[in-house]
Amino acid sequence: MLLRKRTHPPWGEGAYFLTGRKFKSYLDRLREHLEVLDDALEDAVKRSGAEKKDDRGRLQWMKMIRDLVELRNATLQEIKAHLLGRDETGAITEPSDHYHGNPEVMFERDFQTFLKPWHESDLNLECEDCGVENEEVETRQLAHTTKNEFGFEDTKYEDADLCEKCYDKRVTESSGESTDAEDIPEPASKGDIRAILQTAALQIKALETLPIEQRIAKLEELLANKPEVAPGMEPAYQAYRGVLQKALDASRASHPNPTSQS
Repeated sequence: MLLRKRTHPPWGEGAYFLTGRKFKSYLDRLREHLEVLDDALEDAVKRSGAEKKDDRGRLQWMKMIRDLVELRNATLQEIKAHLLGRDETGAITEPSDHYHGNPEVMFERDFQTFLKPWHESDLNLECEDCGVENEEVETRQLAHTTKNEFGFEDTKYEDADLCEKCYDKRVTESSGESTDAEDIPEPASKGDIRAILQTAALQIKALETLPIEQRIAKLEELLANKPEVAPGMEPAYQAYRGVLQKALDASRASHPNPTSQS
């Protein structure tokens, strides 16, 4: 890497014009553009004020200065847009809308950092999980899906600097959490329990038309049948069995000579 320090750096001591570098970032090229324009402006100002120049010559140099100033301002605006972005109308965001405190100072700090020479090592990012630092580490987006209080899925996104291995690991863990969450049964609602109790009441009402012996036998058959219950519905099923058991006990109590036992 070859560095040549400027005699009159446009941003104070420490600004460098890079020559012969194998690696030149987009920021380096913008800085070089500004430095070339500064040199050209300095030269044009000197030539426009030379005593030997006639009015026509001075006018030409003044036009040259005007064009150079416009180019320099356009380059500065491009840098500003790169640092602060643009709003929804396409206008460049102002420092006061980008920084929370001391906007002008913070913008100048970022501007000075922007003008420093870049190196290939500056392109390396550090993985947040394993700590490896190279160009394979990228800013990757992770999605986390959860259910809100209304039962709808909410997806939130998170940006993280991760290598490919750690990214795959996080995706796998996130998928596992999502699967586990789906396996957790939802408890029976009051509506579920009410519906099952209504079913039990209708069955009992229908059985009341049977002779007492047949009614007892049918209730015992219903209670002996133990179907597979969906996860989370156990409380509703227990309430259903409780209603049938109560009806069976009442039927036995009213039978003068019960012949069967549960």
